[in-house]
Amino acid sequence: MYRLAATVGFLTAAAAQSTDYKALWAKFKRDYDKPGLLGSSKEDERFGVFKRNVDIINTENAKGHSYQLGINQFADLTSEEFAQTYARGVKPSKIWGDVPQVPFPNMSGQILADSVDWVAEGAVTPVKNQAKCGSCWAFSTTGSVEGAYQIASGKLVSLSEENLVECDHVDNGCHGGAMQNAFEWIKKNGICTETDYPYSSGQGQTGDCKSGCKPAVTVTGYTNVPPNSEEALKAAVSKQPVSIAIEADQSAFQLYHGGVLDNPACGTKLDHGVLIVGYGTDGGKDYWKVKNSWGPAWGEKGYIRLVRGENMCGVAAQPSYPVGAKDAGHSPSPGPSPPVPPPAPGSSHYEDPTDGCQSDEKDIRIQGVNGDFCSPACVGTRCPADVPPGVTAQPQCALRDQSGDKYCALICSPGANDGQCGTATCKAIQGVGICTYDDSMTPLTTVLNPDFFSVKEIVV
Repeated sequence: MYRLAATVGFLTAAAAQSTDYKALWAKFKRDYDKPGLLGSSKEDERFGVFKRNVDIINTENAKGHSYQLGINQFADLTSEEFAQTYARGVKPSKIWGDVPQVPFPNMSGQILADSVDWVAEGAVTPVKNQAKCGSCWAFSTTGSVEGAYQIASGKLVSLSEENLVECDHVDNGCHGGAMQNAFEWIKKNGICTETDYPYSSGQGQTGDCKSGCKPAVTVTGYTNVPPNSEEALKAAVSKQPVSIAIEADQSAFQLYHGGVLDNPACGTKLDHGVLIVGYGTDGGKDYWKVKNSWGPAWGEKGYIRLVRGENMCGVAAQPSYPVGAKDAGHSPSPGPSPPVPPPAPGSSHYEDPTDGCQSDEKDIRIQGVNGDFCSPACVGTRCPADVPPGVTAQPQCALRDQSGDKYCALICSPGANDGQCGTATCKAIQGVGICTYDDSMTPLTTVLNPDFFSVKEIVV
């Protein structure tokens, strides 16, 4: 069994006067799996961009904002390069008109909770990664439908962004779309689960629509929240997660690390679809909790908090949410239902080591975390998608040892319903969750210095 040290997260830059750019650059390339930069003709250019971003991080953090910037997977991109690839997915101009638009309910006089967190309530799937495809609109759509369906049925099911990217031809796949159009498409066609129609457009190429998957969830329509009213938006979010469009092409968003973002430069030119999953107050600042689709290595484990009451980044400009979420004739496997027995040995990856691991897996225990699990090796930065029955946690290439070998784990949301891990449980490691089995504490066959290893998210 391998033992891995639990050091999750990414660096923030040191003070400007003591910054060791070369050391930060070397760690950045290791942390974010960018060996192709090593010794390449582009390395000097990328290193120059990286240093400028580190300077931005140092300068802004020294100002004592309510938020912090940090080195993440986008730290070697200029703001223009970042915007072109990761903030171009919302195309709000062309909206279908025939989907039933349910009027926004009259909530005047209604007393709302001071804080809401749909992640803690078990209505939000683990953070996903759109990668280099401008498919944020699809991720925002699935997030709000997943939440609405969980609230209606008690079942948290990960739905397929790829189903929308490839088959919703009113929208434009990796070149952008609108959440309202996607709600209309789901009403007409239903939407398949992530398991039945997995995401494959991460390199920026939209494939052909595939037949064969059975629609699992549908909706009857959607509601537009009155624009530019954060009181109306608060009322909507108190009932369910809400899809929104924001401006995300500024450095404060690109390099966001944590805290409550309060920066007027964020702008209101809508270019990115995300999901509001709650609201609250921190240090006297009211905020919106927003789920992004850039993987859990970005921001607060994939989330950002935007200051509430200032229409930050255009948060209240174009909110909408689905109504009437229900089974689409093919009932999906629930995530937070009671645990199901593990599969027979060899029938899936990520299984309980007491049943035996497959030949391409190692029995791994992470230091400081109870339990262990069978971990397959990464293929490049990809992981086997066959998970035990009932599991909705996402396979990700998340572990790396000193030799550079990388391994997969089931990444889950700490605090959410344990059903996301099937018969395993979701263990928190500095805010990131990993599924482990508690009943299989077999003796270590190899004891390794914990400093030899690190656990981190490797962006795919």
